Formats: sequence, structure tokens, C-alpha cells
Amino acid sequence: MRSSNTDLRKGLSRLASPFLLSTLCHLEAINSWHTQFLAHRQAMTYSHLAFLCFVFALAACDAADSSESGPTIEQLARFSPLIDESSGLAKRGNFYWTINDSGNAAEVYQLDEDGSLVSTTTITNAENVDWESLAQDDQYLYIADTGNNFNSRDQLTIYKVAWNELESGSATAEVISFSYGDYVAGNPGAHNFDSEGLAVRGDELWLFTKNRGDGNTNLYRIPKVPGNYSPMPSQSLVVDSLVTAADIHPETSDLLLVSNQRRAFSPLKFIWYAPTTESGVDWDNMRSIQFFPSDQWEAVLWLTAEEILLTHENNSRGFAGMGRISLDMIK
Repeated sequence: MRSSNTDLRKGLSRLASPFLLSTLCHLEAINSWHTQFLAHRQAMTYSHLAFLCFVFALAACDAADSSESGPTIEQLARFSPLIDESSGLAKRGNFYWTINDSGNAAEVYQLDEDGSLVSTTTITNAENVDWESLAQDDQYLYIADTGNNFNSRDQLTIYKVAWNELESGSATAEVISFSYGDYVAGNPGAHNFDSEGLAVRGDELWLFTKNRGDGNTNLYRIPKVPGNYSPMPSQSLVVDSLVTAADIHPETSDLLLVSNQRRAFSPLKFIWYAPTTESGVDWDNMRSIQFFPSDQWEAVLWLTAEEILLTHENNSRGFAGMGRISLDMIK
């Protein structure tokens, strides 16, 4: 049997020089350190493998969710590079109208039915702080400057623009100002005071919030008359996601919402359908579907009682554009 370094050191202690003894001691220390290093490295390897397994499990869950059956939006148009953050959609006659998101010019873009850019109209007395949605009636287009990602705004604006001015190439807006009646400052990453969905119902504007705090969407009802308002939420709808668009059919009064449910790798996209009455949204009779492809869908519009249009920003597929889906896919 071979002797250990310790036994060898004892055997040579009477003969070896102090230098040799010191060398053997250092060899023992190095051997001990190497053993501890290998054990630590093995433990780290197991930890890394466990972390990688966790990541792959998340990815597998996302893949499973995103592989569920659901309708695919029919792509109708790719927008001009000037419109790469389309966040609202309206239609009047044979033309569509859209806007860009925050920080862009205070402009509304007129599009052909194939999505090509026809003209640009500046709203002379407006500022695009964070334009997020469009709504319409027979006489006016409503522009929601209601984006509030980090809860840094306690005063918000809806611009009311006459169609005849808009179509002439230059327009001045009437102003509807408001602050949330239940507003609470702070919590920039988890608050309930951002909004990206505006719709017209009768004499009111219905505003749907994008709640990073509780995952719901709150409904605020605001008169279409210029003024300064402080509405309280009339309903809170459970969507477990972030609402990015809304529209109400002018004849049937049916509501559409689009929302985004965050996932680690592939966010899920949903369309929600529900009847409405004068009292509010009939959420008990709500239906929803997951749809594809997953992109940054920011606007929804009733094209007919059976067809729905959506627009998306320039995001995962490298272009902004417009698509179509049938209501039969939802109901």
C-alpha cells in the first residue's frame, strides 16, 4: 500500500531539510484545494443544469401555449415605413385612417384600401405625447392621447377632430381633458392608469385601461363634449392580460377588445367579444380566442358586422401592417 503524503512527511522529518518539509506541506494544501474545487465545480454544474432545465421548461410551456389551435389573421397590407407604430384605426368611405404611437408627429395618415399612404394631416393644436387609439362617429374622429406606461401622467387628453377638416388636409381639434377619478400616483411598473383602447357608444366615449397592476381592464365612460372630466371606473373586466385596442360596432353595440398576455418567450394574443347595453359591458356573455401570428397588435375595427380589421406595429415580423379576421372565428 502506498504511503500518504503525511506518512512520507513523518518518515522523512528527521532527515529532510526544512525546505523539503515546506514543499510537502504546500503539496497537501494544493491537493486539498483541488478536491474542494472539483466538488464546488460539480455543485455549480448541477445548479447550472437545473437552471437550464427551468428555462427550457418555460420555453416548452410557451411553445405548448402558442401551438394551441386558433385562427390566423389574414394579412392585407404592409404599411409605409412612415407608419411603423400604427396604434389606431378608423374607416370613412373608401379610406382608412391611422396614427403613430408616442413621440411621433401629431399627424393622422389616410390610407387606400390596400394600405398605401394617400395623405397626411397635421392636427395643428395637438401634441403626440402618447397617442394610443382612434374612435369615430359620423361627424368626428377621436384621438386618444392616453398612453401612460410609467404612470407619469395625471392629466390626459382626447382630441375631437371634425371629419370635414381632417379630409381637407389641415385640422384643429376640440379638446376633451380628463384625469382618472381614482388615480393613484407611483408604482410605475404595476399600475392601472394606462389606456390603449377607445370606442364610441352613443353619446359617450368608452375608455378601456391596460392594467399592469391587477391584470384587468377598467371601463371609464366620458362624454363626447369638450370639457374637463374626472371619471370613476364603471366596471372592471377580468382579462388576465393587457388590453391594447377596443372598438364598439355602431349598430349592434358589440364590443371588441384585443389583449396581450406576457410570456417569457412568446406573448399570447387574444380577441374578446361581448355585447354591451346602456348599463355597460355584458361580460357574462363574453367570448375570447387566442389568435396568430403573435405580433404587436395595437388597433381593432369593425369592418362589417362579420369582419374585423386589426393593425400591428413594426415589431416581430419587421413591418407594420393590417390584417383581417372573421367574427365566426370568435363567436
